[in-house]
Amino acid sequence: MSISEINAMHPPLCSIHHEPLTVFCKICDVAICIHCLYMDHKEWEGKGKHVTISITDAFITFKQTSEELEKVAKQCTDKLNDDLKVMTDHVKKLEEKREKSLRGIESHVEELVRRIKDSGDKLKSEVEAMYKIKRKATDADIEDVTTTVSYINTNINLLHHLKKSNEATAMLSGNNVVRILDEKVKAASKTQYDRNADINFVKNNQQIVSLNEDIGMVTESREADCFEIRGAESMTTGQTLDVKIIKTDDCEINANDIKATLTQPTGETIITEVEEDINGDYTVIGRCTSAGICKVDVRVDGEHIKKSPMSINVQKEGLLNTIKIDNVKDVKDVVKYGDDCLLVLCQDNVIHKYKQTGENIGTGTLSGGVKVCRMYTMNNGNIAFSDRGNECITVCTTDGKVVKSFGKEVLRNPWGIHVDEASRVMYVANDNNVVMFNIESRKLIKKIAECDITGSEFVNIIDVTLTRQGHILVLYLNESCLKQFDNEGKLLKEIVNKGDEDGKVKCPNGVVVDDDDNIIISSWHKLQQFSNSGKFIKRIDKKEDGIKNPKGLSIISHHPRRLAVANKGDKTVKIFNY
Repeated sequence: MSISEINAMHPPLCSIHHEPLTVFCKICDVAICIHCLYMDHKEWEGKGKHVTISITDAFITFKQTSEELEKVAKQCTDKLNDDLKVMTDHVKKLEEKREKSLRGIESHVEELVRRIKDSGDKLKSEVEAMYKIKRKATDADIEDVTTTVSYINTNINLLHHLKKSNEATAMLSGNNVVRILDEKVKAASKTQYDRNADINFVKNNQQIVSLNEDIGMVTESREADCFEIRGAESMTTGQTLDVKIIKTDDCEINANDIKATLTQPTGETIITEVEEDINGDYTVIGRCTSAGICKVDVRVDGEHIKKSPMSINVQKEGLLNTIKIDNVKDVKDVVKYGDDCLLVLCQDNVIHKYKQTGENIGTGTLSGGVKVCRMYTMNNGNIAFSDRGNECITVCTTDGKVVKSFGKEVLRNPWGIHVDEASRVMYVANDNNVVMFNIESRKLIKKIAECDITGSEFVNIIDVTLTRQGHILVLYLNESCLKQFDNEGKLLKEIVNKGDEDGKVKCPNGVVVDDDDNIIISSWHKLQQFSNSGKFIKRIDKKEDGIKNPKGLSIISHHPRRLAVANKGDKTVKIFNY
């Protein structure tokens, strides 16, 4: 039997009256019997000297208070245990940082000592080399002087003997000895010997001053503070992440010390790779596979780097918006203009300006018999367009002022155009060839991709663009294919050919290349994405999107991947995430 059960059978009694304790005085905080209530714990009306309740109510209150306190105490111990774990981890990390710092100092000292020793060894080698040169030269001089002294002394002794001999003997060779000795003495007197025997070591006092300073410093800053996460905050499903880890301060770390996790919108978290680039920064490798908010968390030594975790809005693929172009005969082309605007070619000489949301914000009319086929927006904001009416290329400002025109003597029925602004070359799809102009001098560079369209009343080469590698992509309307040429105009291969099924094109009208080097082609009833080698990736539109006879198209965003297409079939501009 438990203590509580025994106590329940034999409850405690009042120590004064030996009666059961049935009342509780809240003021005195004591359990009392009924006699105590009337003798010592009376509740005087209006004065509240004692406040009593039944022992049962007091026990209920006690239990409630105890339970609440137990919860609070449990929460407190849980927090303290969490704090203790953090402190323990902190001690462990502190030990690791201590060891790493000590190793770093030791390594730095060893490096300094090695460099000083290498410098000393180099100087010693220079001393030895200089000594050998000077010693060799001095030894040669000593030998030469010794030989000369010996020769002179020999001839002096000979003169002494001749002077003591008879006159005839002396005169037989005496004059010759005198002449030779005189020449030797004069030559020896004029000879200059190198008496510079100095080899000195000059101390680098500035280095000594530097050594008086600390070789480094010990700080409380985190290695994670040396990095910052940057990148595109929007993307489409399946698109490669554009997330960089930028080194903002000097620190020594490798990619293995950087840990990155990618949390999908579904909640699934995966560890992803980090690769170092040629600039010493890092790239997070990965893709978000479903729409929603994706998070990229990057840590160094378990600590978040600056601006981590980073949230990315992952948008689903498909038709995003349809802009209805009212009261027009045709919709021919669309190009991005500025951050969120589109220029839409609706008639031969009328250009409309729309927000990507669909708001019409202006219309411009070009004069002078202009029949615009396709447009291209330059980096400086000017617009280049192919003019089928005047058979030329015209560059104008946004208010319609003509900057330059050229190609009238060369072009016949020009259509698609593309400008490589880095090399200042414009490519023009010109019926049966592609014409290349220098956009500065306006001079013809060459013609490529020439084909025979004798007897055909239709345009054959309808559009042209460049890959990221500089290859020229030529889109053929009649042949319904896409061909690839090198930058000299040599045909490399046909990369997309004719057909109704997905992966083939029929009556194509526009081709563009996005920042990932994917090729997008608009053809009779669909939009398709291909790799840079022509491998079919996917169809961008769905049948219910109403793509019919699409014309020009334009990449309007890379993150998320987004394009606009001029859809002639229902006189609209359709915007897709892809």
